[in-house]
Amino acid sequence: MYSFTTRVRYSELAEDKKASLVSVINYFQDCCTFESEDGDIGLGWLADHNTSWMLTGWQIHVIRRPRYCEEIKVTTWACGFKYFVGKRSFTITTLEGEVLIYAMSEWAYMNIKTQRPEKNVPQKELDVYGMAVPIEDRFSEFGLSEYVESNPDKALLKGKISLPEIMNADDEFTGLKPQPPIVVTADNLDTNHHVNNAQYVALAKSVIPEEIDVKHFRAEIKRQSVLGDVIYPYIYREDGRIVVMLCDEAEQPKLISEYYI
Repeated sequence: MYSFTTRVRYSELAEDKKASLVSVINYFQDCCTFESEDGDIGLGWLADHNTSWMLTGWQIHVIRRPRYCEEIKVTTWACGFKYFVGKRSFTITTLEGEVLIYAMSEWAYMNIKTQRPEKNVPQKELDVYGMAVPIEDRFSEFGLSEYVESNPDKALLKGKISLPEIMNADDEFTGLKPQPPIVVTADNLDTNHHVNNAQYVALAKSVIPEEIDVKHFRAEIKRQSVLGDVIYPYIYREDGRIVVMLCDEAEQPKLISEYYI
């Protein structure tokens, strides 16, 4: 397990003076990149091997978002490897150990030149990351059992979230309302020269006109976007859930994101 401590900054807040969902994702992203750098398998190592870990999916569950100036501890650990897919768990806790947010994630090990999966993860990376039990199998250890068992969204809290039926038999969208297109700018890109996963979520969340208090969040990244790409957003609403899809011009999903409120 790898951890770092930080303090919630003003620049990381939503309107309610608590860390925003995008800031939470950035905390998680920073935690795993810090671990990689401290283990000498960071950006330089990956560049030498023409590889990168690219996020393909998030499941984030919020008990409460940390408040302005609150000191927090962000922790991550690898909890699964198979072929080119890696799994990671995350927590954000108070310094006293109270879990505020936990998350599950999946990553693909990619060759950045061919843009194809790289099946053989170097042993050095496997050794640095190690392997531990995923968060969904450690609820009692983290004091989450009572919270999960007493919650009506129990299936969600255990990581079992299914997408709504928003495609019909002809692969056409049903119930999804198109929104104005978005052009990818340089501010959206990361060191891999594509839209960073937190930026993808920020773009999707910008489609929702009102401020929402997200209890559970799920995202699947289907396709990458680069500078100058035009993204076509769609929004779907039902009681307690909002779905935002970011698509290309052919209506092929690039990001599917769900917000349970």
